[in-house]
Amino acid sequence: MANPLPNENELYARIKKEKITITPEIWDLLYNYIGDDLSAINLLCQYYLAGNLPVPVSDAKKILLYTRHIKDIINKITLTAKGDFAFPEFAEGIPLDPVLREMLTHYIGNDIYMINLIVGDAVDPIAPGPLSPENSTKIIYHCRSIKIFMYKLRKETMPDADTQGDSRMQKEPMPQPRELAKEEIFARIRKFLMQEFNVEGRQINLETRFKEDLGADSIGAMQIIILLEEEFGFEMPDEDEDKILSVGNAVEYVFKKLKSSSQ
Repeated sequence: MANPLPNENELYARIKKEKITITPEIWDLLYNYIGDDLSAINLLCQYYLAGNLPVPVSDAKKILLYTRHIKDIINKITLTAKGDFAFPEFAEGIPLDPVLREMLTHYIGNDIYMINLIVGDAVDPIAPGPLSPENSTKIIYHCRSIKIFMYKLRKETMPDADTQGDSRMQKEPMPQPRELAKEEIFARIRKFLMQEFNVEGRQINLETRFKEDLGADSIGAMQIIILLEEEFGFEMPDEDEDKILSVGNAVEYVFKKLKSSSQ
């Protein structure tokens, strides 16, 4: 997922303080384009992941088509001149505040760039090849990152809007972080690990290692990170992912993350 801007907190604080908004019409436009394309990418990747199959080159090319659509709408939405806007019926909300243009370009642009890099190897005209299940999981991860960002930005720029109501962004947002006891964190982690790896609860304790004891491969390890984020309502920086090797690691990480978020 896109690395946070160094001044992210300041930008959100400025949005709140200056009451910087995005019109409902512009948000509908973003959801119509970006939401639908993200859903299409997710469905395509999930279809092949369900059978642990690689994505063939022909379908990998479709992903690039969807990301091109997303990049195109971001370029149009972030124009600085109203007269160049391709959707005159929505031009009242254009140009966006520079803060919003910076955030949309950075967060959505970087995740789309990463998806394109992943797919690029598969569609290389010199040596094309299928997209591995591991890379399909990474693509889903980046799509989810965009959804989370869009939900958060919409919540800040449309504080009175029903951010739960758009089906194209369903399953988002993640739950709001709250401080939990380690015992509850462990119980919740054990529950989704039992479902994910089809094991009994007595097989999972704080010393249980994801790779050695549960047999998690690289795809499984990434899925655990996604499940932790969804279950406890936070985003994990890429550099922290390699630190989560066991249930105990996960419990300690989640505990400290939620404790710092609640302060």
